[in-house]
Amino acid sequence: MNRTIAPQVHNFGPLHLTSPRVIRLHNGIHIYIETGSEADVNRLTIALPGGGAEEPVAGLASCTASLLAEGTNHYSGADIAARLEYAGAWTGTSVSTHHTSITLSSLNDKFAELLPLLIDIVFHPIFPAEATNGILRRRAARIDIERRKVSFLADEAIRPLAYGASSPLARSESAEQILSLTPDQLREFHYSRLSSNDIHVFLSGNITPRIEALVTDTFSRIASGTSFGMSSLCFASPAESPREVLVELPGSQQSAVNMMIPAPGRLDSSFVSLRCAVTALGGYFGSRLMLNIREARGLTYGISASLFGYPERSFISVATQTACDSVKEVRRLILEEIERMKDPASYTEDELMRLSRFLLSGLAATLDTPFSRMDFFKTKLYASTPDDYFEIQENFARRLDPANTSSKEAAELLASTAVDNFNVSKRITAVAGL
Repeated sequence: MNRTIAPQVHNFGPLHLTSPRVIRLHNGIHIYIETGSEADVNRLTIALPGGGAEEPVAGLASCTASLLAEGTNHYSGADIAARLEYAGAWTGTSVSTHHTSITLSSLNDKFAELLPLLIDIVFHPIFPAEATNGILRRRAARIDIERRKVSFLADEAIRPLAYGASSPLARSESAEQILSLTPDQLREFHYSRLSSNDIHVFLSGNITPRIEALVTDTFSRIASGTSFGMSSLCFASPAESPREVLVELPGSQQSAVNMMIPAPGRLDSSFVSLRCAVTALGGYFGSRLMLNIREARGLTYGISASLFGYPERSFISVATQTACDSVKEVRRLILEEIERMKDPASYTEDELMRLSRFLLSGLAATLDTPFSRMDFFKTKLYASTPDDYFEIQENFARRLDPANTSSKEAAELLASTAVDNFNVSKRITAVAGL
């Protein structure tokens, strides 16, 4: 092997994502199964209805989730931790816009003894006062620390302008609010969504017939319930002129710059092309924002563009931190890069090929394990993606490759997407630090 010669790069062949097998139980619970792991390991996720959009107080859903394993009707928090550690297993929780997920990862030969423990954690938590107070105090302390960061302040300031002041997405946690929560509030919120009609179970890994039977039998014994009422997200109408908010933090060594532009939601046919255009702008290390503002000019350590997608609307977001005296220049350069995205002549063949391969690499990584395949499938529930979301992304990524289409056509495809969606006249900007 001659290490002075770079290996040849090959394009990806056809990518095919299989759908998990679905078991619909008589009580309304859906179980999704994705198998294929060579190791005898598994992962079970229980997705309950109710997330950030349904919590009456900011932080309630995540605080509730973090306390589930602190004690149940049958086990203390110490007992739960000891049993998990002895079995080489772990649990974790996450909260999305409309769901709360509790996950157990374990070895196959320990699954039978751990499944009843997980069921107890999810369906019979008691939220003991001492553990609740300790976790809430630690969370409040972290919030106090976060509020000293310019990135936190800029994010907090921009959300009410982007989403609307009354939107649950615009709310921020405060230390005082977190400390005011009680075990009764946590308990009431959690038990209000234990309706089997809205529970989804995701089982992935090396799933044996015995494990599948255990899961099916266990969740079949859960009584039927009524549906949990999900909140509808309503967004404020986009303003027709730029808006901005400035947050001063005396003594700050850096300033945070956040910029958001409203765009069509996930249900729009242009969403995937928009997502790819945002990736080209600032979604990976070889993006335009990174190459110009970080690499060429050294004005920031990192800068990114992302797309926050909801069914009816999405938001293009650009975020970075820079020296206080560079804020004006960084803002100007961001707007210049956004406008340059609208010019088909600005795209090179190398950029188009690099972007296509980056997008296809991400899709290929999704196929690696049953866990990654299941994670992709979960977005259908969590983010309301279409059934053919994977195929749409793959097809668009291949259209950007000059090997499959002309560079001119690919450039015009991205440029037209930017023209239609990168409307800087509706931008919202928050700067914290100054």
